[in-house]
Amino acid sequence: MMVSIGTAVLLRSYFRQNKQAQRLSSGFAVLCLVGIIDGCTGSFFDAFDAQIPWFAYLSFAPLAIGLLPIFPEASQRNPWQQLFLQANAGYSLAFAGIGFAFLLMHLFLKAPLLAKHPTGSLVVCVAAILAGVAVYATHYRGRRSLPRLSPTSANFTTLAVLTVMVFGVGMFHTQMTELRSDGERAVQQLRQSRTAMGESIIELFERLGQRWETYPLQDHSELMEVDIVTYLKDVDYLDALFLVAPDKTVVFERLKPSRMSYFEAVMSDKVIMDGLERNVSKTEILVPEFAVKDLTAKLVVRVPVDFVDPEGMPDTGIYSVLAVLDVRAMLGIAMLNTVDSDIETYTLVRPGRWMDRAGFWVTEPTARYLRDKAIKLYDSELSMYYSSGVPTEAYLYRLDTLQETSNLQMLIIVGGIGLVLLVVLAVERNVSLEVQGRQLFYQAHHDALTGLWNRASIEQYIGSKFYETKDVTVLFIDLDGFTLINDGLGLHVGDEILNQLAERLQSEQPRRSELARFASDEFILVLDGATAFPERVKSLAQDIMNLVAQPYRVGDNKVYLTATIGVAHQTPDVSTPLELIQRADMAMHQAKKLGYNYVLEYEPNMAKRLLTTSAMRSNLQEAIDNNELELHYQPIVRSNDQQTIQVEALIRWPQSDGSLIAPDDFIPVAEMTGQIIPLSEWVFKRACEDAVKLQEREPKLRMSVNISALHFNRANFVDFVLNTLAETGCRGTWIELELTESILLEGSQYAIERLQTLRKHGLSIALDDFGTGFSSLSYLKRLPLDVVKIDRSFIAGIRHHKGDRVLIESVIKIAQSLDFAVLAEGIETPQQAEFVTELGCNYLQGYYFGRPMPLKNL
Repeated sequence: MMVSIGTAVLLRSYFRQNKQAQRLSSGFAVLCLVGIIDGCTGSFFDAFDAQIPWFAYLSFAPLAIGLLPIFPEASQRNPWQQLFLQANAGYSLAFAGIGFAFLLMHLFLKAPLLAKHPTGSLVVCVAAILAGVAVYATHYRGRRSLPRLSPTSANFTTLAVLTVMVFGVGMFHTQMTELRSDGERAVQQLRQSRTAMGESIIELFERLGQRWETYPLQDHSELMEVDIVTYLKDVDYLDALFLVAPDKTVVFERLKPSRMSYFEAVMSDKVIMDGLERNVSKTEILVPEFAVKDLTAKLVVRVPVDFVDPEGMPDTGIYSVLAVLDVRAMLGIAMLNTVDSDIETYTLVRPGRWMDRAGFWVTEPTARYLRDKAIKLYDSELSMYYSSGVPTEAYLYRLDTLQETSNLQMLIIVGGIGLVLLVVLAVERNVSLEVQGRQLFYQAHHDALTGLWNRASIEQYIGSKFYETKDVTVLFIDLDGFTLINDGLGLHVGDEILNQLAERLQSEQPRRSELARFASDEFILVLDGATAFPERVKSLAQDIMNLVAQPYRVGDNKVYLTATIGVAHQTPDVSTPLELIQRADMAMHQAKKLGYNYVLEYEPNMAKRLLTTSAMRSNLQEAIDNNELELHYQPIVRSNDQQTIQVEALIRWPQSDGSLIAPDDFIPVAEMTGQIIPLSEWVFKRACEDAVKLQEREPKLRMSVNISALHFNRANFVDFVLNTLAETGCRGTWIELELTESILLEGSQYAIERLQTLRKHGLSIALDDFGTGFSSLSYLKRLPLDVVKIDRSFIAGIRHHKGDRVLIESVIKIAQSLDFAVLAEGIETPQQAEFVTELGCNYLQGYYFGRPMPLKNL
């Protein structure tokens, strides 16, 4: 039955699309019903006589019925079909729960509850749990297929489970075989002991009769009296002796002291009277009717005695000596030499009256226990000293030992199956983790759209080659006017073009090179060992432009593109890998100024800004040391009522002539020179001090502080933030940290853990310039963010360019779908404020609400 259910479940779960397998599954369900019917009608197939009750078999019927019909997929089912499966699944789950409850009661009460045999009861419990859960899972997973095991795991599981099951069945078979052999031996021992005892009893009383027949007439009475006294004294199980004349009159009755007279019982007993009537000349043992009235059985031995008659006197006939024996006392002597056993034997002495091996009659409670609880091991017919063909049965009466053995066997079987499943789950888990690890590693190092290396990977590669070979060439490839394709034809067309372009570039990729998608429409090709061959590099760049210029077919669209390429070689004056990329980027932008679709190699005259880096670096260091920098604060308002709820701290570098150097000019220098760390620390500490002052004036206002990427990635950043808050007396709930997408991507999981730590201390996190970066939604949704700030570039053209309006609406929807609050930067007109508010922005910031100003003017 269980094999049928298990096979039906496996076929129904793993071959849901195979109609032949589904029909075969229904066939096994029918076979299960046949097994249930067999169990309800006598268990023909129960070779071990587990004696499982019919209702236990019948409870499995709904499970088999639930596997009979073949229903379509969940989306195509009728309401009654869905209701049928739901009801059957509910029954299956409840059935498993009941089986588990019975299993616990079985183990704690140490008594079989669902079958006579403890193993049978345990099997019913475990079968109910497994079958109920399996059928429930089959119905529950009707909308999707079960996960597939690897071939090795599947083969191992099948072999191991079969081995455990065969081992369990073998243990049960061996146990039952040994018990039945013990029962047969008990019956044989009973036959031998009863036969020997009967012969000894008959011999004992026949010797008495023989002596009485030979005693001299003149001493006859005295000698008989001596024998009577001796027998009553020495034979413990002898209760009384009668001498009955041939005419059935009692000559005398002699009793053991303290015994009641048997005269009336003997003389009125039909069995004894029939024995006397026969007046046979041989000794016989009688089972009188009065013997079954008491708890203990009685036997009567009739010994014929032919006394010597005086000469000249007629023959007086054959007298009968009747010895009334106490069977319990008689058998008790015999049982002194037997070993106590859980097996009891019973003989049918009279119709409807069974006697145990101790000589007690079987009472109604005992008979009921034998019928309902004890396990019959063996039955046979014995030829006893008083009768032939006596039915005899052997029962396992005490089940404690069998119960403990069955519990141990079931624990071994269930534990074996559980161990197999744990091993398989562990193996599959390790395989799954390995696959997931490879997938995560691939996703972390490759672009999700094109499959090329991403920015982090290519920067890491450039960094390694920059210091190892010191012979790196970077080609910065930017597609001309690609935004127009996304806006005009749709993002899906742009994505397909990028995929086709990536395949083309890979097909022409030279040896000792790596290709990456750097940003949305920017690619980087890194060459190792090409700095000495600038003409070859320029020829390769020209080939790439020709490759890009070939038409792209996406659906019905035929699209043409051009590319602008900047080339930078590693030279001794390049101090960092990032500077090499910047030089290639600088050359690319200079090429665009010369008319797009052009290749340009970096030249020193392009680095006019870089030539001033040294002077700016020195001046910036002096400004940091002399505390010449300032923080200005720009209001952030709530969109629905335009109330100021927060201010953003913005750094300013005032000059002696009253002018200000814009952050866009000196921040990149600070990032290249490492001055960004002390600069970032100064900004955060000053902002915390001002936040404390601001709370005294406006307790509801919070402070937003920009965080440098380099500072954020320092190992002691979190400690610095928490220590600064403690030193300045600023609360974490007053501060919001603004981060860019590039910062979050660089740190991956490490960055997320840092942000989670900061949020636990009350700080909120904002994502600055949202929509301009390159992070995927699958990554952003994992970030512990509170606010996203839409870059001002999306706001500037919303009145004149439909594409900007569509983009900003998309960006807002993306942010809202990720459950982030939205802040729009660069609001300069009431129309812009009204537009983004209608789209769902929560907060606004821009010149329309206020320019950055010192704290005292705020």
